[in-house]
Parts: sequence; C-alpha cells; structure tokens
Amino acid sequence: MYKDFGENLKRIRKSLHMSQEYLGEKCGISGPAISKYESGATKPSLEVAMQLSQILNISLDTLFSTEAKGTLSTFGLTEEQSEILATLAELFRAKNTMGTSSLTPEQSQILGKIVADFLR
Repeated sequence: MYKDFGENLKRIRKSLHMSQEYLGEKCGISGPAISKYESGATKPSLEVAMQLSQILNISLDTLFSTEAKGTLSTFGLTEEQSEILATLAELFRAKNTMGTSSLTPEQSQILGKIVADFLR
C-alpha cells in the first residue's frame, strides 16, 4: 500500500513547486517528516495522509497509487478541464507519430482554451 507513496508525494509536491518545509508547515508537521515520508523511511498516519491529499488537492488514491507513471489524475479539475487535457494528450500522440514540429489548427485551438481557462 505504501510502496509508491513517497515517490508519488515527492513528484506531486515538486510539480506544485512546494518545498518540504512549506508542505510540512501547511500540514502541521516538520519538513524533515515530509523528507522521511518521501524516502520511505517512515509512513504517515491516515490522518496525515488525508491532510496531505487535501493540501495537494489530490485524492488519496492518487497519493497511494501504483498506477503506471504515465497516468495523469484529473481529480480536482472541472469536466471541461479534463476534456481539454484528454484532447491535448491525443493531439500530442498524433504529433509524435506524424513527426511534425508545428502546431495544427486543432492544437492551437486547444492551447487557446487552456489560456482562456487560466485567465478566468
């Protein structure tokens, strides 16, 4: 159950540009405690894991997940944001198989939607 917890915690924390100290402070624990969770030296209580998931805005499933590293959780996103991500992933796959370096009109439209959503 805890096998990938530390790795997931570290990856998600870093993707949000949070330091261990900042995350620990938000959770009411120390930065070194976060370091120990990430390294697998210690395991958090369920209460601490729940606090971490709330602060990171992810589900416990995502935090404890052993899914393939290529998966992306849409937890906390609107339906429209989830659809944009799914479409963008498909467009990237198509681009990679075609080997083109310029954006298609569809890719430009998706990027426009992303920017518009961030500016709302």
